[in-house]
Amino acid sequence: MGLRELKATRTRRQIVESALDLFIDQGYDATTMEQIAERAEVGSTTLYRYFPSKDLLILEPLARSMDLAAKLRERPAEEPLDLALGAVIHAALDGADDEDGRIAEIRRIIDAAPVPRARLWDVTDGFHRELTRAIAERLDRPADDPLVTMTAHVTFAVFRIAAETWWDGDHSVASSAVVDGVLRGLSGVVPVIPAPSPRLAT
Repeated sequence: MGLRELKATRTRRQIVESALDLFIDQGYDATTMEQIAERAEVGSTTLYRYFPSKDLLILEPLARSMDLAAKLRERPAEEPLDLALGAVIHAALDGADDEDGRIAEIRRIIDAAPVPRARLWDVTDGFHRELTRAIAERLDRPADDPLVTMTAHVTFAVFRIAAETWWDGDHSVASSAVVDGVLRGLSGVVPVIPAPSPRLAT
């Protein structure tokens, strides 16, 4: 990483940390972009260049963990897809141990604030679509291939189960242990697939 990229990463992190402190201290609605810029010691132009809207700031910690496609593309090409996807889910929650309850508090704020709660659906959908494309690339199939779309749906569902199990718990165990427990519990499970209507059978 070059000096410019390193500086940009530090600035972005500084902005996010300052914003989260304010959201937790005084609430999402009561916090302004001007207050965030002042706390982060950056100009308003810089703030809006990194984050055009306030809702993107509070979603940043969750959004980082949801970029499963980027993590999949980092896996070795020869690695079996099931192992790669398991590693991706581990990597997504790696380092998410919330010892000070910060992520849990952020989730409570999001749940109570209509704007970021609605935006979270859009952000989640975007990451889901990108994961579908990454799986399609890996399998050398079209993105609308049933195997691709089903694999993406299942992977994202497993990720959400693992993430919510850990986020909603008491954090007495590491996130990696929670992921392992979820993956072991689902190992070998074959979901029931809806059957076509008998009327359409030939």
